Amino acid sequence: MTGTVATSPSGSKRAPWLNPKLIVVAVVIFAAIGYLIYNAVESSAASYFVTVGELQGKAATMDGQHVQVGGDVQPGSIVKGNPGDPISFVLTDGTKTMPVSYSGVLPDIFSDKVQVVVEGTYHANGTFAATTLLTKCPSKFSAATTTSG
Repeated sequence: MTGTVATSPSGSKRAPWLNPKLIVVAVVIFAAIGYLIYNAVESSAASYFVTVGELQGKAATMDGQHVQVGGDVQPGSIVKGNPGDPISFVLTDGTKTMPVSYSGVLPDIFSDKVQVVVEGTYHANGTFAATTLLTKCPSKFSAATTTSG
C-alpha cells in the first residue's frame, strides 16, 4: 500500500498552509514580535526626562504621575537620616527647585552639585518620591592647561 494524501471531504487536496498547528505557531510568533517591538518603543520613550521647571509648569496634569526628572543636587540640601530612612535633597535646574525623597541605595558619586535623573512619582504639593536615582559620571579627563614661560 502506498502513502495516502490528506484530502478534504469533497475529495480535493488540503493546502499545507491551512494546517491548524502552523496557524497557531504563526500567531504566537507574530504576537512575540509585536510584544518585543512594543517594549523597545516604550523603553526608548522612557529614557527622556523633563527638567524641574518643565515638570512644575505641568504640575496640574502631573499629580501622581510616574515621571523622570533631571537636574543638579542643590548644595547643602542632602539630609541623610538613620539607616533605612529616606534620603531627602533638593533638585534644581538652575532656576526652579523641587524637594526629592529617595529610599534606596545611593550611587557612590552622589553629592552636592552632581547631575542626577530621578524616576518616581510627582505629588501636587510639589514633592517628588523617587524610586530610582541615577547620577551622571563626572568626566575623568579635563582640558590640559598650558603655561608659556
